Amino acid sequence: MTYPQPQPSIWQQYPVAPPKKTPKTGLIVGIAAAALVVTGGAIAVTVALVTGGSAPEVDPDPFSAQAGDCISADEDAGTNGAFSASAVRVHCSDSSANYTVIAQLSTGSGSDCDAVPGYEYGNPVVYDFASGQSRELCVMPKG
Repeated sequence: MTYPQPQPSIWQQYPVAPPKKTPKTGLIVGIAAAALVVTGGAIAVTVALVTGGSAPEVDPDPFSAQAGDCISADEDAGTNGAFSASAVRVHCSDSSANYTVIAQLSTGSGSDCDAVPGYEYGNPVVYDFASGQSRELCVMPKG
């Protein structure tokens, strides 16, 4: 008995090209963004120097301040209400800046400045008596 001979296959297998590697553009984008930030900072410094070295205006409302910002307030106000009423947000480079904001809290949440890391018991607190909103600024003397 003879068996038929196998016929050659019409299918041919070609080698598969390896997948293309995607370029690592994340690093390039990061470097470009960092260069932009550095350049933008240099431009801002140049503008400040050209305009006489004055820093841009800040919102004087003390409650526009965030942690790290500075305020000026009357240390000898006598009462917390008078101290809070005298508080004004200023640049930290301003000679009248005598307090640094540690945190801004909503007094309605039951939060207390004593629980804020970095705040020392006995330092003043700026309360928002003017707007009627229940918020306070935990501040420390600027050192």
